[in-house]
Amino acid sequence: MSIRTRVTLAMLIAGAMFSTACQPQVSVSRSGANLQEGLPLEPAAESLVPVRPSAIEGSKVFVKAQCIICHGKEGFGDGPSAANLTAEQKTLLHDLLGLIGIRLAPTQLPSRPANFHNAVAMRLNSPFSMYETVTRGRPHTGMPSFPRPKDYPRKGMPAGRPSYGARLFGVYLTDEERWHVIFHEFSFATTQAEVARGKQLYETKAIPVDVRGVRGTYTCADCHGTKGDGRGPRGVELSRSLWGWARGEGPGIFTDINLMAQRKSTELFQPIVDGGRVMPSYRGKLTEDEIWALVNYIWTFVYEYPWPK
Repeated sequence: MSIRTRVTLAMLIAGAMFSTACQPQVSVSRSGANLQEGLPLEPAAESLVPVRPSAIEGSKVFVKAQCIICHGKEGFGDGPSAANLTAEQKTLLHDLLGLIGIRLAPTQLPSRPANFHNAVAMRLNSPFSMYETVTRGRPHTGMPSFPRPKDYPRKGMPAGRPSYGARLFGVYLTDEERWHVIFHEFSFATTQAEVARGKQLYETKAIPVDVRGVRGTYTCADCHGTKGDGRGPRGVELSRSLWGWARGEGPGIFTDINLMAQRKSTELFQPIVDGGRVMPSYRGKLTEDEIWALVNYIWTFVYEYPWPK
C-alpha cells in the first residue's frame, strides 16, 4: 500500500471518529418516565364543536333564521319563496369585461333550495360542510350566509370571513346555533322508525365474525359500547392495542365529535360493508337497509336526536 493511500485512509478514519464524537448524546437514565409503563398520552384535542348539537334546539333556530321561507317547515325545499327564488349567475365574460370597467348585469336564474329529505344528497354531506354553508352561504345560489355578529359588526360592512350567495342582513347566528340547526336539517334525512331499528340492530344483533384470528359472535355494542365511546367489553380489550381507542378518539369512536363532524354518512357505511384493520366485514350479513339504519343511529351518539316522547 502506497504512502499516499495510507495517509488518505488515516484521514478518513480520523474524520469518521470526529463525526461520531460530535453526534448528540441522549441519556434516558435520568428520565422521569417509567419505560415499562410507556409514555403518557398527549392531552385530548380541543373540541371543534363548542356544544353538543341538538336537533331539538336546531328546530328553533330553523324558525329564527327564517330557513322555512325557502326550505319549508319540514325541510322539503318547498317554502313559500322557493318557487320564485333566483340567484345572480356570472360568466367569464362578466369578469373579463369587469377588468376594463364594463359592468354587465348578471343573469338571474332559478335557485333550488336544498331538500333535506334527499337521502342520497345528504349522505354525501358532512356536518362540517353543512356548517360552512350556513356560515358563508353558497356561491351562485340564493343561500345566504349567517355570520356571527362580530364577523359583520355593521350592516353591509364585512369585517371577517367572506360570504357567498344571497345577502340577508340582520340575521346572525352564534357557533352553537349553527351546529344546532345543521343537525336539525341532518335529522330530516332519516325517520324515527329507521333510527329505532338501527338502535335495535346495534345493541342486540349478534353476528359471527372472524378477523385477524379473532373469532366470536358479537354485537356492535360489544366493541363500540352502548354509548358509542368504544368502551364495550370487547372494546376495552381493543383499546390496549389501538392507541386511538385508548385516547377515546379516532375511527370507531362515535363520540369523537372532531372526527365525526368531518365525516360523511357514506364514510360510515363503507367500513361496515368492507371491514378494516380489526373491523369485520358485514357484507352479506346485513342488508343495505340495515346498514343505513345503523349509520343513522350511529349519528345519534354525536347529537341530541328528537326521539318520540
